[in-house]
Amino acid sequence: MMQPSELVAAKLLPAIRARLAQILLRDYHMKQIEVAGHLGITQAAISHYNTRSRAVDEELLGMFPEIEDGVKDLAAKISKGLPRPEQIAAIEALCRDITRTERFCAFHRRYSRLDSQCRICFPPSDDA
Repeated sequence: MMQPSELVAAKLLPAIRARLAQILLRDYHMKQIEVAGHLGITQAAISHYNTRSRAVDEELLGMFPEIEDGVKDLAAKISKGLPRPEQIAAIEALCRDITRTERFCAFHRRYSRLDSQCRICFPPSDDA
């Protein structure tokens, strides 16, 4: 069984980073080493994202279209000099917004093979 936070680390965050790297390379003509510095990952990882040997999870991008808008906005800000702590905060906020959706809950249930009665992401309120 995978915890929701593990699913973020294993699937969501890599998809966001990969898409962000692709946009920074293609649309803002940054060098791989520069993108690696912004994202806090290796130049080799950026190379993999660029050549698509480490492909972006298209299913995940389809399930969460807000990733595309979020990374396009973030890429524009990075190209204008957004400080690294603010980059980290923006990615964290995007992940947090996604994990608070019913779509993420359904993704977690399916990925972790949990039944439809699962209430991990949206536990019942004590007021009910």
